[in-house]
Amino acid sequence: MKSFFTFSIFLFSILFINAQSYNYYFGNLHSHTAFSDGNKDSLTSGIGRPDGSYTYAKASQNFNFLGISEHNHYSSLRNPGFKLPRYQVGLNMANAANQEGTFLSLYGIEFGVSSEYNGHVLIYGFNQLLGWETNVVGQPGNNYDIYNDKSDFDGLFRKIKNNPGSFAYLAHPNFNDFSTNGNYTGSLAYAPYNASYDSAIVGMPLRSGLAFSTFENYNDYSIGNYFVYFKKLLYQGYHLGIGYDHDNHYTNFGRSNGGRLAIISPSLTRNNLISAMQQMHFYGSDDSNAKIEFSMNGNIMGSILSGSVYPAFQVLHNDPDGELADTIKIWKGYKNSGGLWADIVNTSIQSNTSGFVDYSIQPGIEYYYFAEIKQADGQWIVTSPIWYTGTAPVFVKENLQTIDFNFFPNPVLKQLNLIVPQSNQYDAIITDVLGKEVLHKKINQSETLLLLNEIVSGIYTLTIKTDKTSSSKKIIIE
Repeated sequence: MKSFFTFSIFLFSILFINAQSYNYYFGNLHSHTAFSDGNKDSLTSGIGRPDGSYTYAKASQNFNFLGISEHNHYSSLRNPGFKLPRYQVGLNMANAANQEGTFLSLYGIEFGVSSEYNGHVLIYGFNQLLGWETNVVGQPGNNYDIYNDKSDFDGLFRKIKNNPGSFAYLAHPNFNDFSTNGNYTGSLAYAPYNASYDSAIVGMPLRSGLAFSTFENYNDYSIGNYFVYFKKLLYQGYHLGIGYDHDNHYTNFGRSNGGRLAIISPSLTRNNLISAMQQMHFYGSDDSNAKIEFSMNGNIMGSILSGSVYPAFQVLHNDPDGELADTIKIWKGYKNSGGLWADIVNTSIQSNTSGFVDYSIQPGIEYYYFAEIKQADGQWIVTSPIWYTGTAPVFVKENLQTIDFNFFPNPVLKQLNLIVPQSNQYDAIITDVLGKEVLHKKINQSETLLLLNEIVSGIYTLTIKTDKTSSSKKIIIE
């Protein structure tokens, strides 16, 4: 079940920054084993079960978690071939393979069929199998624990909503998918907004596949994408994030391509991962380890906020491999806005940082914003949104006696990238643990590079101040 949080910017923005520490974890939640129609190369790979698949995935590069989502049914043609007893076996294998803090192993299902107006939904957090089949060869009784017809998406999303700890993630969606009336007018993309469905659905992929890739060299990327569908559901009013899928059907977990679902979480535990998914603290990336910070007044992607200040957005692109962002775009839209569903409101070129303050909001309207990054090598990254509703009167956040600023990397060696919400006259001051000033620089632009060559290693305080207010954060200089 998705968790909805609405925060007042007055108090929360300061508390959030000081109280939370986040890390980045990379993986995939859409894959299959020979328990359904995956591990198609099992005769040569020697791997056919979830336990062996988790072991394989643990050795993949930049890969912190794997979710195996078996197809939930058998079908008369034994394709995909899943039977009820295998569900508990798969859950048990995931529990045995799971290593909190090192590598997370999850087990769920891919519900549904591919026929028109239906579609597939990844479901995690259910300990009983959802399905509809009653006559399966060699399976006495029903091929499910909980009945849900393959076309009953109203029932499906409501069951997920009412099951704490579970969530739905749309798999390779089409515009006519997930219909509740058997035609396109009842599909998720065209039917009126439904709050119950919104509570169940946490996200969808930027890209998916290639499902039948046999590559193990990280280079077999899908050229398709679901970006337009993502914008359409936001336009419909849904609160959902955007991730990345591999949909593996061969034994190449984490290695078919370098794309990753990137999850932002305090630590690598199952509970934290599920919570991060429910709160939409994730993004989709062609790059296997790019760390993206998209925040508004200190609140990270996925946040649902309200307040009486103009929203100030910051984007930081930090790739450990040294790749640069060619463009950073910030998109904006609101429910039933018309036009193209969302518009680009800010673009930064050949910079790893971007800042934007939206002075054009109208009180009472919930806006959504998300970032799109293209790296110099063409790889694509899209973040989950931030939703913001302004309450009258709306005013500049500096009146709250705080300055939102960010910097990277941290720890830092010689060069610190500093970003503030808008161009202004600032003083950037670094002091040591005794309060002695070791750097003082006047800045008047939103993006600045601070040179730290003359500062010895240690823990310092970085303060950004104007003639009215100041804010400070800790930095580590190596």
